[in-house]
Amino acid sequence: MSAARRKSSLILFIVVVLASGWIGVLVDSKLPEQPAENSLGMGLWLILPFIAMLVLRLVNRDWKDIGVLPNFRGNMKWYGAAIAIYPVMTVITFGLAWLFHSASISDVERNSILSLIGVSIAGNFMKNIFEEFAWRGYLTPKLIELKLNDWMLYLVSGLVWALWHAAYYMVFLPDSYFETTPRMGFLFIGCALMVAWSVMYVEMYRLTKSVWPCVLMHALEDGVPTLLLSVAGVFSFTKTAELWLSPTTGIITTILFVGFGLWLRSIRKKKEQKITM
Repeated sequence: MSAARRKSSLILFIVVVLASGWIGVLVDSKLPEQPAENSLGMGLWLILPFIAMLVLRLVNRDWKDIGVLPNFRGNMKWYGAAIAIYPVMTVITFGLAWLFHSASISDVERNSILSLIGVSIAGNFMKNIFEEFAWRGYLTPKLIELKLNDWMLYLVSGLVWALWHAAYYMVFLPDSYFETTPRMGFLFIGCALMVAWSVMYVEMYRLTKSVWPCVLMHALEDGVPTLLLSVAGVFSFTKTAELWLSPTTGIITTILFVGFGLWLRSIRKKKEQKITM
C-alpha cells in the first residue's frame, strides 16, 4: 500500500471517529423514546470506529498489525500488569486518602461489591473489544507507520480517543454526572487524562504486539475505579483528595500512570536495541 493511501485511510478513520458520536446524537434526536444511556445513537457511537477499522483493513487488505493474536508466550507478565494496574492504583490512592481522613466507603456488603465488580468487568470487556481494536488495533499502528516520534504518537492517539468522547460528555451523559464539573470541563479533563493514559496503552500494545492486554486493562478501569467511584458511589473523596488522589482523575494518580507507561516504554526500547544489535 502506498504512503498516500495509508495516510488517506488514517485521515478517513479519524474523521469517522470524530463524527460517530454526533451521528449518534442525530439518530437519537429522531428517535426520542429510548432508554437513557442505552440508545441506538450510543450504540452507533460505540461501534462506528470499529466498523471503520474493519472496512479500511478489508478494502486495503491490511491485517498485519491488527493485534488480534493474544501472544501469550513471553507476555504473561504484561497481561498480569494490565490486569493489576488499575486495581492496585485504586487501593493505593484510596488507602492514602483514607489515612488522611479524606475518603470514605459506603456501607455495603463485601460480597455485593465483588459481584458488582465481576459483572461490570465482564460487560466492559465486551464493550472494550470494540474500543481497543479501534484505538490500539488501528489508530496506534497506523500512526506508528507514519514514523511519528513517541511523544507525538501519545498526543495524537490520546486526543483522538478523548475527542471521540465529546458527544458522550456533551449530550449522552445525564445531568446528574455534572453537578460539580460542567460538561465542557469534563471534556477538557478527558483530553488530559486520555493523552496521559495513552502512554501505557500504546506501550502495552507495542510490547506485546496484541490488543488483548489493552482490552483487559480498559475493562478493569471501567469495572473497578470508575464503577466504585463514579457509577456505584461506593468510594467518596473530599474535594481536595479527589483532585489529588482520585483513582480515575487524580493528579498524583495520573502522574503514576504516566510513570508506568514510561517504564513500559523503557523496557520496549531495550528490547528493540537487543534485536538490532
